[in-house]
Amino acid sequence: MEKIICSYGCGKEANYFFKTGKGCCEKSPNSCEGKRNKDSEKKKGTFKGTPYWSLPEEKRTLPIISWNKGLTKETDKRIFEYSKKISNTLKSGTSGRGSTPEIEEERKRKISETMKKNPLSGGLRKGSGRGKKGRYKGYWCDSSWELAWVIYNIEHNIKFERNNVGFEYEYKEQKRKYHPDFLITETYYEIKGRRSFEKMDDENKEKIKQFKFNLKVLYEKDMKPYLTYVISKYGKDYIKLYE
Repeated sequence: MEKIICSYGCGKEANYFFKTGKGCCEKSPNSCEGKRNKDSEKKKGTFKGTPYWSLPEEKRTLPIISWNKGLTKETDKRIFEYSKKISNTLKSGTSGRGSTPEIEEERKRKISETMKKNPLSGGLRKGSGRGKKGRYKGYWCDSSWELAWVIYNIEHNIKFERNNVGFEYEYKEQKRKYHPDFLITETYYEIKGRRSFEKMDDENKEKIKQFKFNLKVLYEKDMKPYLTYVISKYGKDYIKLYE
């Protein structure tokens, strides 16, 4: 097997290989004599290429070959492991810059807990989510399902209001605020859409478990009467009713 020479110009055999494709005689290129000499010449402004003089006499005719030349993930374990690592990074959806599924989940949680003031109704609304947001007759709606609930209650003369009060709960030894969506008399309403209690994450479960007042959580099956009414009257594109 042809000997692979250090890529940093010392002329010694390469014993360590890096993701860049270069091989080195030492674990760190900065420990290589050839690289140190090269860096020194660069600082002095005299470096004009590979310091051929730094090679031992008997090795000056040996070609410097890239360590991974001709190798593939099928024939070399090092390349296979590196390829596998990149593939896992892409599948996980992380950026490779310190992001992890846990970090992404925490980021989403912080966004979902950000509350913004509603200037017309005096309520608070969540600033996140992918639902179709908008305002209908002075009420802010975070999703099309909230809009259906609002329309139904207005047209059936059911008095309600957007909740503007935050209730404290504890999660992972931290105190946080929970803002249910609406209030009818002394019952709070939370519209969860397609999710069921079993499919919610642990924090949302804790919000509900620790809530001390009357709370009605509306899941998919609970929302069907509201959606059926609104769609039959205004069509599936009822979000166009937003002001």
